[in-house]
Amino acid sequence: MKCLQTVASVVLLALCLHMASAEIVNTQKCPDEVADKCTIHHVSIRPCPEAAEGSPCTFNRSSNITITFDYTPEFYANNLTSDALLVYRNFKHSLPFFETDKKACQSTSCPLIAGLREVYVYEFINNITLHERMSQLEFKMMWKLTSENKDQCCFMVPIVFSSNPTNT
Repeated sequence: MKCLQTVASVVLLALCLHMASAEIVNTQKCPDEVADKCTIHHVSIRPCPEAAEGSPCTFNRSSNITITFDYTPEFYANNLTSDALLVYRNFKHSLPFFETDKKACQSTSCPLIAGLREVYVYEFINNITLHERMSQLEFKMMWKLTSENKDQCCFMVPIVFSSNPTNT
């Protein structure tokens, strides 16, 4: 009986750890007009269980979201700024997604050294409320890190919004 309890505890712990972990998401390159000078190794978003099936992440209203990405810059930089944009329909329409902390060095190591792999981690609350008819439209979240010399790291992730609030 004790062995069965131990096995059940291990399975429950593994399930909890899996659910708490972030999912690696599919990324896309930014449009040609953005001069990307980075290698993006992988991007993970928590929560995003949809990523396991290759589907866009669903951002629920009022949910805590953490984005993490590993990257290698091809440039040196003492300071970085960050921007997150929502892009709709082939880059013809974009708008600021939310007010990121412009001081990206609070979320990654600075100064950046060309060729040295880095990690960026940013947590935010999704406060965007869309009309219900728009809530299932697919957007692209464009994330950019920009140096004082205008060198950039950039990638995009497909997302959809839900008007359902969450307690995360």
